[in-house]
Amino acid sequence: MDAPRTTIAIAGAGADAEQAARALRGVAGVEVTRIAGGSEEGLLETLASDDIEAIAFVAPCADLAGAVRRTLMANRHALILGPAALSAKQLISLDELARRRSRVVYFDTGYADDERLAFIRKMTASIEALWRPRYVRAVRVSPERRSVDDLAIAEIACVLSIMGAAPSHISAVAPRIDDESGHADAVMLAMTFDGGPVATVDVSLIEPMPRQEMIVVCDGRTILMDGYDKRAPLQILAAGRHGGPQTGRAWSETVSEYPASTVLDRDAAVASTFVTAVRSRDVSAINVREVAVAASAWEAARESIARGGELRELSEDAGAGRPALQVIHGGGKTQPLAMPPDLTLVRRRNG
Repeated sequence: MDAPRTTIAIAGAGADAEQAARALRGVAGVEVTRIAGGSEEGLLETLASDDIEAIAFVAPCADLAGAVRRTLMANRHALILGPAALSAKQLISLDELARRRSRVVYFDTGYADDERLAFIRKMTASIEALWRPRYVRAVRVSPERRSVDDLAIAEIACVLSIMGAAPSHISAVAPRIDDESGHADAVMLAMTFDGGPVATVDVSLIEPMPRQEMIVVCDGRTILMDGYDKRAPLQILAAGRHGGPQTGRAWSETVSEYPASTVLDRDAAVASTFVTAVRSRDVSAINVREVAVAASAWEAARESIARGGELRELSEDAGAGRPALQVIHGGGKTQPLAMPPDLTLVRRRNG
């Protein structure tokens, strides 16, 4: 049976947009068009067409949150390709809107639909998890990027998917910036989780060679993943095998337990996941809340950087509710409140 026809418009330009178009065209029944100029006017004109069922946004995109909101209000689905720096509040609002309108919003954080990461999550974060992570170390270097925000959120989202929980505390530092921009071009952050596990994320724009590495250390096993080389096999190393009466002493060896995976076009997998969800209006495919929790953690990390690496506590519902109350001081500076202020009822006396 022929696949149903699905028309998706690409909002973006350049090599990344061409790559997205090829991946989407590779899904049976999908037709791809382009938004004229990639402007807001072009988006509104495209949304007015009855033929368009979804918009694929290719970063960078001006006012991404507003563009996705307009897409949902027009009862279209949205695919966001490439890291996107949106606030937790913006993401929660988009998630609620998408679910109310039964429309799919799907973020490709860079690891989405990677079969290697799916295997790691199954072994460490799912209900049937067999391995308990002791610590995770993630490194992301992208010299071509202009901001660490989107990369940090994407990397944090990946780490949290492995840990299967939000962090309880976070601290972060960045090299001192002396130029007028004040923008950090490298960040090192650490997250602690209830029960003892720790995760570190290093993001840099200034190292010369792109890197995307993940190390997950569990009890008795170490998982190695090269996210930048999507064709590289996942390595799972088991160490500390003891025995051997012939030697008279304990011995150990490192064994690769995971065979080389089949070569998978991850871009094609992302396109297929999104199109399948669109055709069935499967809102369970929406992953905005996951990104919102990562964005909330990044916002706490930025606060830590501003305070010289001070440890920041995250609430249990980080990324899932309204932002904390703040006291506004002179000069527009804000100070987060640990607890909301008590309300006092003042009654006017008669006479």
